[in-house]
Amino acid sequence: MLAILVLGGSAAAQELTLPLPRPLRPGEIAWLQVEVGRIGRGQEVIVATASGRDIGVISPFAIRTGQEAGTYPLPVPTEAIEGDRVVVRLSITQVGAPPRDPTGEEVRRVTVLLGP
Repeated sequence: MLAILVLGGSAAAQELTLPLPRPLRPGEIAWLQVEVGRIGRGQEVIVATASGRDIGVISPFAIRTGQEAGTYPLPVPTEAIEGDRVVVRLSITQVGAPPRDPTGEEVRRVTVLLGP
């Protein structure tokens, strides 16, 4: 089961609210799959809970300029689950610049999966 949010065009998203595809069953956890498009050299995608606790950092390495970075799975901590939704924040960082919201070209899709 999955829920998907697609970031379109040049729209930026700081806080994402994604519905769970169904209630969690015992022994299951939620996973985010973050599809990263073209990002600049040295840039990273930071994924955090709404309260700011880091969930993970996507730091593509050895991606050729102009190529898609790929899809990265991250386990969702229970504090990021609010009822029947997952709430996370995404930002882009790079050396010498403040964090900013990702564009739809940089983070193409965020998917919620449930599983062991």
